[in-house]
Amino acid sequence: MMATAASLPEPLDFAQLMPQVATRLLGTPNERMSKGSRLRFGTHGSMEIDTDEGWFCNHESDGDRSARGGVLDLIQHRQRCDRAGALRWLEDQGLKDRTPVVAGTIARKFYDYRGPDGTVLFRVERRGKDMSPPFLQHGPDGRGGFHSARGCMQGVARVPYRLPELLAADPAAIVYVCEGEKDVDRLTREGLVATTNPGGAGKFTADLAVHLAGRRVVALEDNDAPGAAHVAAVLKVLAGVAGQAAALKLPDLPPKGDVSDWLDTKSSIGSNRVFDLTQLAEGALTAPVAKADIFDIADLAVWARTAPTPKAFIMAPFIPRDDVVIITGDGGTNKSTLALQISACAAAGKRLLGMDVVPGPALYITAEDDQRENHWRLDKIANTIGTTVDRLIGRLHIVSLRGRMNNELATFDSEGKLRASPAYKTLRATIEHTGAKLVTLDNVAHLFAGNENDRSHVTAFVNLLYQICGDLGVTILLIAHRNKAGDSYSGSTAWLNAVRSQLLMERHNKDDPDARRLSLGKANYARQGESVECRWHDFALILNSDLPEDQRRVLAATIQATADNAAFLACLAERTRQGRAVSDGSGTNYAPAVFAEMPEGRNIGNDRMKAAMERLFRINRIEKAILWRDKAKSRDVSGLREVAETSPTDHPDRPPTTLPDRPRPVPPTDTPNTPSPKGDSGAASRATAPANSRMILAPGEGGDDVDL
Repeated sequence: MMATAASLPEPLDFAQLMPQVATRLLGTPNERMSKGSRLRFGTHGSMEIDTDEGWFCNHESDGDRSARGGVLDLIQHRQRCDRAGALRWLEDQGLKDRTPVVAGTIARKFYDYRGPDGTVLFRVERRGKDMSPPFLQHGPDGRGGFHSARGCMQGVARVPYRLPELLAADPAAIVYVCEGEKDVDRLTREGLVATTNPGGAGKFTADLAVHLAGRRVVALEDNDAPGAAHVAAVLKVLAGVAGQAAALKLPDLPPKGDVSDWLDTKSSIGSNRVFDLTQLAEGALTAPVAKADIFDIADLAVWARTAPTPKAFIMAPFIPRDDVVIITGDGGTNKSTLALQISACAAAGKRLLGMDVVPGPALYITAEDDQRENHWRLDKIANTIGTTVDRLIGRLHIVSLRGRMNNELATFDSEGKLRASPAYKTLRATIEHTGAKLVTLDNVAHLFAGNENDRSHVTAFVNLLYQICGDLGVTILLIAHRNKAGDSYSGSTAWLNAVRSQLLMERHNKDDPDARRLSLGKANYARQGESVECRWHDFALILNSDLPEDQRRVLAATIQATADNAAFLACLAERTRQGRAVSDGSGTNYAPAVFAEMPEGRNIGNDRMKAAMERLFRINRIEKAILWRDKAKSRDVSGLREVAETSPTDHPDRPPTTLPDRPRPVPPTDTPNTPSPKGDSGAASRATAPANSRMILAPGEGGDDVDL
């Protein structure tokens, strides 16, 4: 009788065990560096634990991708054990009940692995599917028995199951390699020769294959993906060792079925299932060898009869269709804003910066911004491009992965081979679910788990994305960062070599912090270097021409005034360095006249220098003061000096916690409101961002651009 649901133990919330687990594994937290539920351990606080959310991160293990995760991951990391060992540790610590054997499950059974002389070398325990792990190896305990303690199999020779029977069998007999001991025992009872390997699927190794040298071997495939992978691995190991080797997938196997299931069904070939199996195995061994796979070769005969088609674009000439396009740039150049605005334009059928964008559903995935910040940006962008958020429903899909663990789309094994991750499968499923044709991945630092300086890692990762492009007919925008050396990418040049188009977003006018230039850093389908100049305005991107003429004049005057202010301060700094005072009064030391002749003055002339001086006085950036003591003349020297710019409520690297309705006014005039122009070419309804040395950032604007 099966146990009822009421009699089964309640599911265990591992996250709530984190406080006890962390204390027992790590000891006392570093009180100086801990705060609230975020505990730090170690002298430098490199081990971080969140006791509320139940996760940990070892900040000193950048190269160890397992050094982060939940409670079980922490135990495995500290105890150097597998998941089963972590569960046993919890049980030993009294933090988890021992896993009961539920009535109706398979009883424990032991399979003895014997050496050529029949001596038991080790045992495999089948504990049942409901146990963790379902199988357990037992090595010699040194007292004539066997135990499953950690390290019990160290130094124990691995042998195939039922090795004595294998050695005693007719060398011409077919040897069946099964996936488990149960199937081997069944075939042995039927008078056949069979074996398997310890450890389960995928663990058939070369030291086991030597016992099958020269034999006729048929690997039986269970009807599931692990079964197919196991048989392929077995045949690979047996190549050049066995006399003959072939795979056999039995007909009419149920899902996850094996040879034992097949033998239990009624024969559709003859009257004897064992005879049927033998005939199928002989057929597999004598079947002609399949031709080697070859690459798909273009049919030039078809090409000769059809006209070629030009490359299609999502947004010409910057974004080719069905390609991976990488967007790079310095921190704070609004790469994320650009990608989200392109996505919104595609979803709404609007133009971006005067360029047509092919309409279609879009998917924007960010690992850096939460949905509150995405909402803020999208509302501003929708207003800029002439639409509303409700008109984007069903066309634009936004995903935030911020705070989600294990977002890597692939991992790399010890041989450098790429393995697609569960996150990759989720990405594909999400694209299929939304029907998106334009997909943004922001950014590569969160999704790429390989070595960015390893060409093979980078190429394999980009090819994984191209697989999505080809299979699902999508275009992918991949956001990445420049390195600190100023290259247009970070890491291996393979990032550029592997993609067909690279967009570079950068500041190009040091006197206008909101000016941006979007250019083609690499272009296989257009002229490299093509560019469009735009500006960051009210948390979106617009063309300068989208501003009304009067506002462009005010903006130009503001930019010039800012540049003149900077020139005046540069001259003042140089004169101060030289120990030569200047003043605001007429005379030989009159600052505007002196500065107009200095190279730092940019040849702007006396009048503009005078206007800059007046502005700087008004905004308290310069003042008259005693500069130093002239010891030779025993008197104080007075003159102009710069006042350090302070802003306790605004930091240039952080967005404001409460966003203003409009940016700060910038001398010499208040920044005006900008009315929305007619049409959809893209102008905002609010004021331009400030044209001084800082810009007000939307939530996440500063955070979306951190160097790799």
